Amino acid sequence: MTTRNVSQVRRQRTLPLSKAIEIAWKQIRMRLSRSLLVTSGIVLAIAFLIAIQINDSFADGMRAWIATFGNSPHATELRARRDSAERAALDDKLVLRDKAVATPAGDIKLLDVTTLTRGKSLDDLKLELGELPSDPKTIQYGITTDPAYRELFSKWIDEARKAAVIREELNAPKLLESKLADNGVPTRIDDIAASKLQTRWLLGLALLVAFVGILNAMLMSVTERFREIGTMKCLGALDGFIVKLFLIESLFQGVVGTAIGLIVGAAVSVLMNLAAYGALAFKELQVESMLNALGISALVGVVLTVAGAVWPAWQAARMHPIEAMRVEA
Repeated sequence: MTTRNVSQVRRQRTLPLSKAIEIAWKQIRMRLSRSLLVTSGIVLAIAFLIAIQINDSFADGMRAWIATFGNSPHATELRARRDSAERAALDDKLVLRDKAVATPAGDIKLLDVTTLTRGKSLDDLKLELGELPSDPKTIQYGITTDPAYRELFSKWIDEARKAAVIREELNAPKLLESKLADNGVPTRIDDIAASKLQTRWLLGLALLVAFVGILNAMLMSVTERFREIGTMKCLGALDGFIVKLFLIESLFQGVVGTAIGLIVGAAVSVLMNLAAYGALAFKELQVESMLNALGISALVGVVLTVAGAVWPAWQAARMHPIEAMRVEA
């Protein structure tokens, strides 16, 4: 055979990449249930991987915020504002306590106190602020008969509420540390290191299980397609084309499964932290750490799927056409 004829035959037997992609996509659609099995394994593995990493990033951010909040300029400003509000509230309280209040003469309709307390009764206001400047009866008489008393009482409420809000914000680190402990998140250095080591082992085991599952699913896919592989090889398909076909199929599944896994895992992690810690979970987000986790998980997902397909693809490519055609479907 001349060199020209060999070249022509080789060109006929070597299909372009676009044709391999088209065939791989059709194979995925034809074997949708098998493809979904492989994809679901990747989704679960990557969702678990990214959820653990994002949880760690949230925990690192919350621990860092707890450690640095007390010495931050914002905390210093809050303490100054709290002291000012508490002093103002105390001064108003002393004036209200000592101010003489005349008992209304006759049967008089007492003013509704909820107009000054945002809809709360005096008992509810005491629960909110911890104290009242005087007994409820005196306050009721005072706001009814004395406009100056009413104005001063309203001012005291504003200052007392302002001080309470600031105290709550200053106590947030202790509250968050307590919530972390309640949820089993370590806050001491030794415990953190031990927890991270345990997490790495858990992630490694989960990825190993996922890899074995993907390998098994791909091997089953090869077994189901013995006749098809034999037919393609009888028609002149090269070993490299068979390998390429299986790897492209696994790449499709890996990309889709990884994308879904990243979205599901990240969403679950964010919602869980929001439910457990509220807005405190977002006080000091480790954005760079989270982006790194997303990138690493995406890479792991794709590599895991393709790596799981390498051995089955090689096994398929090594098959002799006659042996493949003789296998019972």
